[in-house]
Amino acid sequence: MSQGPPQGSAFKARPWIIAVVVAASGLAQAQPTPPAAPIPSEAAPKSGPSEEAPPVTVPTPAPIAVPPISEQEVAPATAPAQVPKPVGVPARRARYDVAVIEALDKVTAESLRFEAAVGRPIRYKSLVFTVKACERSSPEEAIDDSIAYLTVDSQPRPQPGKPALAPRQTFKGWMYASSPGLHPLEHPVYDAWLITCRAAAAPIASPPGR
Repeated sequence: MSQGPPQGSAFKARPWIIAVVVAASGLAQAQPTPPAAPIPSEAAPKSGPSEEAPPVTVPTPAPIAVPPISEQEVAPATAPAQVPKPVGVPARRARYDVAVIEALDKVTAESLRFEAAVGRPIRYKSLVFTVKACERSSPEEAIDDSIAYLTVDSQPRPQPGKPALAPRQTFKGWMYASSPGLHPLEHPVYDAWLITCRAAAAPIASPPGR
């Protein structure tokens, strides 16, 4: 009968086996882990230098010499020509031969409305009215008015057997029926204003140029 290996040799072989197993396990643990696959992501902006072209340096041109301007070449500054505006021919006022006037005695409060024909003196107490012209406004005017040019003289009635006193003018100019206070008669005792202009027959046409 054969005998197995002695116990002493079997004991010596165990450490070797253990060393191989330990080395194999250590080699498995020390093997590096393969890197993980990269996760696709958005393209990162380039951090490199800008790709724009460098600025081009343009040289400054040299100034151009301008010859001096002589006085003969310089024209004087003048204002623009004024174009005359067309002037329309104003409508003529119709003239009348009778003025209607109202007079007031401020002492007695007596008033009287009377007619004065153009060119004919009319007396009211100590006043003498002489109408030179009497007009009515034209249809183109904004206000329908009557205008009379007259003179008013202060001349008391002559006393029997005594010479007449010289007249003294107290008013001369235009009277306006719509504005009695515009050019009034200034007298300490009497007042008078224009009422209207009327025609005794037909209106008298205004002369040219009026």
